[in-house]
Amino acid sequence: MLFRIIGKLGYVLVVIGFCMPITCDLNGFQVSNFLMENEKALFGILMIVTLVIAIAGIIIGILLLTNKKVNAGVDWITAVACIASGLIVYFGCLKEEGLELQSGAYVILAGWIIALAGQIISSIGGTAATALKTIACAFTLAGTVILSQGQII
Repeated sequence: MLFRIIGKLGYVLVVIGFCMPITCDLNGFQVSNFLMENEKALFGILMIVTLVIAIAGIIIGILLLTNKKVNAGVDWITAVACIASGLIVYFGCLKEEGLELQSGAYVILAGWIIALAGQIISSIGGTAATALKTIACAFTLAGTVILSQGQII
C-alpha cells in the first residue's frame, strides 16, 4: 500500500511540470492551446488528457490515504493512460518539430517514472520481492536525481 501511495506522488510532479515551461517558454496549457489553434487539435487534447489523468491519479492517492479501497487495475489504467497520452504528443508532434524541451517536460518525465515505479513495486508480492523493491526504489531515486541534476546544471 505504501508504494501505491508513493507512486501517486509522481502525478503531483506531472501536474507541477505541466504548469512549468515545457517548450518554447510555454507551459502545458499554452502548448495545448497552440496545438489546437494550429491544426493539431488531437495533440492539444491529449496534453489536457495527460493532465486530467494525473489529477485523477492524485485523487486515487488521496482515497488510498483515507483507507478507501481502490482497485489496482484502476492504478494501472491511470499510469498507462497518463504516460501514453504524453508520449503520443511528444513523438507525434513535439519531436518532429525539433522543439527543445525545457524543465517542465523533465519534471513530467520524473513524475511518470515515479508513478510507474510505484505501481510496479506495489504489484510485486512475496518475501523475495523485498530486495527487488529496495533495488527498484534505489533506481527510481537515482533516476529522478539524475534527471533533476541535468536541468539544474
